Amino acid sequence: MGLRGLEAFDLFYGEMYKERWEDLKASLSAPKKHVAILNPHSGFEFPSEGSILNGLSFKHQIQDIFPHPEKTTLGYMNYYLMDAASILAVEALDPKPGERVVDLCAAPGGKSFLCALKMQNQGLLISNDRSASRRARIHRIFDDFIPKTLQTQHKVTSFDATKWCLYEKNLYDKVLLDAPCSSERHVLDDAKELSLWAPGRTKALAVSQFAMLASALDIIKVGGTVVYSTCALSKLENDDIIDKLYKKRGGRFEMVTKTFPIGEKTEHGWQVLPDKEGWGPFYLTIIKKLK
Repeated sequence: MGLRGLEAFDLFYGEMYKERWEDLKASLSAPKKHVAILNPHSGFEFPSEGSILNGLSFKHQIQDIFPHPEKTTLGYMNYYLMDAASILAVEALDPKPGERVVDLCAAPGGKSFLCALKMQNQGLLISNDRSASRRARIHRIFDDFIPKTLQTQHKVTSFDATKWCLYEKNLYDKVLLDAPCSSERHVLDDAKELSLWAPGRTKALAVSQFAMLASALDIIKVGGTVVYSTCALSKLENDDIIDKLYKKRGGRFEMVTKTFPIGEKTEHGWQVLPDKEGWGPFYLTIIKKLK
């Protein structure tokens, strides 16, 4: 049996990130920062001027600590707290009113909420998750943040993301695939999970992630866009997934290059790591279907 636990974790990511690893590992244990995205349906306004991140299209504020979101007199939550890096996935997708959009692994629902703000209840927004409890959480977020009359073009589904393409093809304009991943920040914070960690974890996840991405590519129309993202550090779950897509689906897609206000370019996409700016970790890449 190979190495497990912290020693294996350090060896694996140390080899991947070289001299950067120690600072990166330390940053993963630092307190998480959040952006508050204002809920326009709540009637709330931020009580004072706070800092913002240029390049985010949502009205927002950044502070060291935010009070827990709460309902206003209108009955809707005042803001939604997210890591700034996660917001970039929706900025990259850029959903527009009238489009048919799928959030393929949508729970807990924050990115679907941001998509809904951009789409203005026009078109179709599908929030998908196989877990009943996680689907219930998506419903709660929409009911807490958006009036029912503005949810008529929103559906919550329970498809297996790896097999959706067996039933539908070439139907959607855009797909957000924020794939289940290694989530190393969480692993480091959980002694039991860390003690069981082995390289096979990220290798197994990469198999299912590729299957989801291949399915996502099949269900969008020619000219449509898939944003693939993870909160993983492992290259196996990020750029290596795109290498595999080139091998298996070469000629059927092209990469779309965008830059963002935080993070750095990778071979095939964009990555935000917390040792540089405190946000993340988060990886995303934008894929356009050609045929």
